[in-house]
Amino acid sequence: MKLPFKFIVLAILALAILTGCGTSSGGNGVPKTPPPPPTGTNYTTCNDNAGGTQLVPNWESDLFQSNYKNAIQALVAHLNSQSYASKIGYIRVGLGKGGEINLPPGWKTNNNQPCYGGYTAQWGYAAGSPGDNWNTYLAGMVQWENNTLNSPYPVLVSITPITDAGIEVDDFLAPVAFQNGISYGNQGLQASDITAFNSGQACGGDWCSLFNQYPPQIRELQTIGRSCPAGVGACSGQQGDTGPLPPLLQFATGQTAPAVPTPANDLEIYYQDWLVAYDPNDPDYATYGSGYRSAIAAAASHATMQVLFPDPSNGDIATYVLPQSTVTGVVIDVDWSDIQPSGPGNSFDWSITDASINQWISAGAKKVNLVFQNTTYGGNNCGGSGGIGSNGQDGSGNCAMPPWMWTVLK
Repeated sequence: MKLPFKFIVLAILALAILTGCGTSSGGNGVPKTPPPPPTGTNYTTCNDNAGGTQLVPNWESDLFQSNYKNAIQALVAHLNSQSYASKIGYIRVGLGKGGEINLPPGWKTNNNQPCYGGYTAQWGYAAGSPGDNWNTYLAGMVQWENNTLNSPYPVLVSITPITDAGIEVDDFLAPVAFQNGISYGNQGLQASDITAFNSGQACGGDWCSLFNQYPPQIRELQTIGRSCPAGVGACSGQQGDTGPLPPLLQFATGQTAPAVPTPANDLEIYYQDWLVAYDPNDPDYATYGSGYRSAIAAAASHATMQVLFPDPSNGDIATYVLPQSTVTGVVIDVDWSDIQPSGPGNSFDWSITDASINQWISAGAKKVNLVFQNTTYGGNNCGGSGGIGSNGQDGSGNCAMPPWMWTVLK
């Protein structure tokens, strides 16, 4: 029998009280202790994706949302007032971790850790079923983007599998986005998508099915990592999961049989893979460049092609990549900390964002697309010398939120 959620939460709290008094023990006679409390009232500490820890917010708090909505509105208004306004392509707003909708690892498991103590024990997060509060939060933000934001630029939302909730949230959110005129996409295109589709299973984030059921104006896909030219499994980590780029591009744009019913029409490809294709200085160019160039050219006849997170210190991107006719634009970060470095109520500071946009326009980018992040996937060094994320809080594992916000969220 499935008990009501409120009953379960009350039971957990009652157990925590009992165990905190030392009157309850586990089956092996070892006393149980309640999970430690989160670091602050509206943020806590979770594991990041790089083996460290990071401070992460309670996205569902009114305090967080009111500040974030103000920042998003200010961003759109600022972009539209600038001389480069016509160069802005689309904006993908991160509603959870990164530019996506995900929750931190451990939010629903590891009940002796502060991540669980915040998201599940204190804030009561649940995700997957239509009435769960994470679904409600995401739907509310998408509806706000449609009803209030009034963006002159297309706005995208992510559909990525939620940690410990699978694709149920994606299946819930895609029709909400479609009904509100918000485009969506998945930032996890990888070799296993091909295998899953060919065996009748869901692709990552269920994009193979959702693009067909609820076709958005922009059907965006991003590879989960830079590719592994040598083949699936020949590299480690996300690079190994991604596999070689050519078959992924062919599959995502419907060039293979069986073909996905509604292919992607916008692809975000890591800049390193563009260098494999076009940069004679790249170590993989001689062996794999020709195959990558052919695959990119074929995909470009079906989809717009974006250079993902180009390294501003790598001059070869401007020299060899951006002049290519296959390149539609670049995708760069806008971290919340970039525009609000001083504190609540102070004027927004656009210097980091403007400098980054203008750099790539000057380098030859036809369009600049923005990923607006409130939370990163990890990293402790926020680069105090300047640039994207440099106004974040060093040592937090999250450079996208300004230091003052952690104080406010207490």
